[in-house]
Amino acid sequence: MHIQAIEQRDNSLERIWALDRQYVRRMLIGLARDIDLADDLLQETYLKSRDGIESYRGDNDRAWLSTIARNVFLTHIRRRYVSAETSDDDTADRACYSPVGCVDHIELIRVRQAIQKLDPNLRTALWMKHYCGFTYHEIAEQTNCAVGTAKWRVSMAVGMLKDALGVTEEPVEVTCAELSRTRTLDYLYGALSPDESEAVKHHLQGCRKCQSRLDSTGKILAALDALEHEHKYVHIVELGMDGVPTLYGIMRFSKPESGEINFCAGKSVPFEYMGVQGEELVFTKEDNDNPDYPNTYMYCVKLPTSMAPGEMCNFMCISRMVNHPAISESDGCWEYHWNQLDSVDKDWGYVLAIRLPADSHLVSADPPAMETKNTAGTTLLWRTIQAASQRFECNIKYRLSDNAI
Repeated sequence: MHIQAIEQRDNSLERIWALDRQYVRRMLIGLARDIDLADDLLQETYLKSRDGIESYRGDNDRAWLSTIARNVFLTHIRRRYVSAETSDDDTADRACYSPVGCVDHIELIRVRQAIQKLDPNLRTALWMKHYCGFTYHEIAEQTNCAVGTAKWRVSMAVGMLKDALGVTEEPVEVTCAELSRTRTLDYLYGALSPDESEAVKHHLQGCRKCQSRLDSTGKILAALDALEHEHKYVHIVELGMDGVPTLYGIMRFSKPESGEINFCAGKSVPFEYMGVQGEELVFTKEDNDNPDYPNTYMYCVKLPTSMAPGEMCNFMCISRMVNHPAISESDGCWEYHWNQLDSVDKDWGYVLAIRLPADSHLVSADPPAMETKNTAGTTLLWRTIQAASQRFECNIKYRLSDNAI
């Protein structure tokens, strides 16, 4: 390619990227529900768009970049999840939203009731595994039991939900050990290594009984996914160089028949953006007249008509929390306090990620983060099951580097 043509191509991409990078990043955060993964995928999206800019005709810059980003995300999903009898596209969709697609409303009612009837130990183990992504070792450590007991509790809980839903499967002989109940769950959760997944996939192609178990277990996981908004919430807090945090509130739910969702939120944290499956949504807000919820807005959000009722979706709200900044201390550190609102009348699976500003390092965190990632930046991660009316609070201190200052 001629040097001048290359320069024109690069300049064109840089112009497009400067205008729409933030939009694409928001889309990827909503899809991935992980700020570090989203930033990795954003970089990959840039590289893919650089490869494709020569053939781009300039019809709709944002739509073009969004399509590339969505394909990059789905490719990532395909690398993590496998399925014995579906195409790559089907596998990606199942992994993103639901193992088996839409779940019947009556089935959801049965599963919801069955969850409440579970023994508390079984229910906690299931929530920790399904909604918070705890490993069996972490579940055992948090609940003071053996690892084998943690595995048994999750498997037993899923089995009881199958009974409640009337899910039937052909009995599997004890000698068919390639796909035990626990291994079935790990396969569907994408927790097996690539070699292990391939071995399971090969076994499924020749074992109708194990495929029956896989399908019935997937049906339960789909129901749990559809009820996620009742049992889990994800917050991502991204701290700016000025200490002002941007809050990403993310949840997954099945689209209601009405095609809209309504909720209230405090006026101190007004939402400026809402999106589903990476698509920006139109919403309205007005003062909430309910005296039980003072100083709140009532939001009404219209969901895309292209989505079928019952279809799973990732919903995200964004707020720039100018009234809740990190505070610069006299010792040169910054201090940030997070206080999650109470869950009113039920237990919740809760995931919190706090991304420190660029070119900064952590001084302390109380309580300590369960995981710290250092990829695009330093991200602290907490995962917990909150009891009803329990708050989650944490306090972190960090220091900006000399270059940042």
